[in-house]
Amino acid sequence: MSGISTAGLSGQEETALITLHARAVDAKAAQPILGDPHAVRVAQALDYDWERLAPSPKLEQKERLNVTVRATHFDRWVRRFIAGNPDAIVLDLGCGLDSRGYRVDPPSGVDWYDVDLPKMIAIRAQVYQETANIHMLGSSLSDEGWLEALPAHRPVVAVMDGLYPWIAQSDFITLLRRITAHFDRGEILLLGFSKLSSRMMRTVVPAVKTLGVPVSQGFDDPYDVERWNPNLRFTAQERLISSPEVAKMPRGEQIRCAIMRAVPGLARLDKGMLKYTFDRS
Repeated sequence: MSGISTAGLSGQEETALITLHARAVDAKAAQPILGDPHAVRVAQALDYDWERLAPSPKLEQKERLNVTVRATHFDRWVRRFIAGNPDAIVLDLGCGLDSRGYRVDPPSGVDWYDVDLPKMIAIRAQVYQETANIHMLGSSLSDEGWLEALPAHRPVVAVMDGLYPWIAQSDFITLLRRITAHFDRGEILLLGFSKLSSRMMRTVVPAVKTLGVPVSQGFDDPYDVERWNPNLRFTAQERLISSPEVAKMPRGEQIRCAIMRAVPGLARLDKGMLKYTFDRS
């Protein structure tokens, strides 16, 4: 039986398969970090030439650690927000084929929206099922209408796990402004992405060149986001090298993280996971 067709995906949409592959590799590891219960099933369901991503074993391991540590931490932040806001709206923006909503398993009072481009959501609908409170929205994030249709007076947490590198900075700033203008209060969770990471991704990650996707300019100062949107307040940064999940990494990676933590200049290279809050109520 042939798998689900991925023909016609744009390079931008195909980037979702990089992180899916990393989660699947992790799920098969002897000591997984995230242990995504859906990743292997979803990856195997696709008719896709995984050689296109062409990671070396070393790069594959680094991608696995990066993707799964940050996913674990974002899951933790989302659960914490939901615990304090049982009527929350959750936006997983640029969700790709991630199973975050099913891992978090939000209570019935929460409405969860997985948002991505229409072709990706069409594939997603073949590997995941909507529930009473987990919904799929196929739309460009820059389109009008999808956000405005959501209830504005409930607290929102918007997750942007790895979205920033694949969206133009100007479009990203516009998206932030639309979210804080539409909802009364909430949190925005995103992955820090430095200028150095932006330059390195173009040369170090073969899939970026293969897929022909532009990489957004990074930002080194988390307070840049406040300058882009004065409604936002930078409230937390959790570096990957300081994550509890480091204890599950191979010994060599644990040593590398310990060295980076001990040297301030190296630690600052890890922009980590960033949290911003807003409240117009």
